[in-house]
Amino acid sequence: MKYILKHILTIAFLFASVVLFSQSAEEKLKKSKADTEKEIEKLTKQLSAKTKAKQSESTQAALLHSRIEQRKKLINDTDIQIAITESEIEKKNKKINDIKFQINRLKEAYSELVVNIYTNRKKATWLMYVFASEDFSQAYRRLKYLQSYADVVVIQARKIEQTNQQLAKEIALLSDKMQELNNYKSERKQEIERLAQDEAAAKRILNKLKNEEAKLKKQLQRKNTELANLNKKIEELLKKEIAKDKSTGFSKLPVNVKLSADFVANRGRLPWPVSQGKITGSFGTRFHPVYKNIKIESKGIDISTVVGENVLATFDGVVVGVLPVAGMNMCVIVRHGEYLTIYCKLGSVNVKNGAAVKTGTVLGRVAARNDEDGPQLHFELCKEYTFLNPQLWLAKK
Repeated sequence: MKYILKHILTIAFLFASVVLFSQSAEEKLKKSKADTEKEIEKLTKQLSAKTKAKQSESTQAALLHSRIEQRKKLINDTDIQIAITESEIEKKNKKINDIKFQINRLKEAYSELVVNIYTNRKKATWLMYVFASEDFSQAYRRLKYLQSYADVVVIQARKIEQTNQQLAKEIALLSDKMQELNNYKSERKQEIERLAQDEAAAKRILNKLKNEEAKLKKQLQRKNTELANLNKKIEELLKKEIAKDKSTGFSKLPVNVKLSADFVANRGRLPWPVSQGKITGSFGTRFHPVYKNIKIESKGIDISTVVGENVLATFDGVVVGVLPVAGMNMCVIVRHGEYLTIYCKLGSVNVKNGAAVKTGTVLGRVAARNDEDGPQLHFELCKEYTFLNPQLWLAKK
């Protein structure tokens, strides 16, 4: 008995685990879809702003590419939801068929009872059955049997009614699931149409870029010059900071050792330096998506955003540099123990050199720019002379 009970409890636990896992997976899928839809909405706003401002096709192509990838992800998530819903509909149909079969069996049993009662409907027949008993005990048992027979008829009728109600409920749930499935299929169709439009738009832009190679090369040459100017300024500042550190032992102070350790502990979780934006320029050496022979080198990332967007400190630290850089507007450099974060293309600055800042402190605002890239933040991160990929340190969006 104990073994059977244990076996039943194990099965019940496994069934509950499967149900909870299914619900958890579905909730994660819904959250993933919601996050993707928000990301598409942000990219759409940025693309709209870029188009109105007549910014570079290169930047628009990068944003379109990001939106295309998000649309593909959304379609994939919708496909999973469709498969899950179709599976649930199949289960509902099976359950409904099982209930219908159960109702038919109940009705057959009920019909037999009713026919039996009708055949022996005369009261005299039932009385004769009782009075034909050999003794009082048998008569009592026969009387109880007749009473229970009547009760069975009532119970059977009630069972049919309850099962019919259950059937109606399951049919209503099936109808809801069918509507849900139709909604998912409609969403998928619309998203595929939008994806096709984005791919066509991206193709048109890329074809146009191919016809403007000379112009683009000049733009990239200017951009590389701007980055070189920035690197030169940062190198000068780093030399000063490293020299000062050697003479004062600044980075070895317990408070700065802890700050460095805390900064490293937050790798992959640092808040973004702007609340809204999309990475359109990646870290390191890369080749242009259209012109494979054109190389772009960057020690940071470019985050396309909107004019006047607040630029925020990603971690506690001290401002060690506020300086103008040719092609980069204003730059703010914040030291976090051994690490530095660099924020460029600011139109205005809210902090002064030597100021202590906290995570989220507004350092300044993104500048309005008339170049092909439009408003964006150039963001770098380094440890002494070693530049690190900021994207790996920022929290995933």
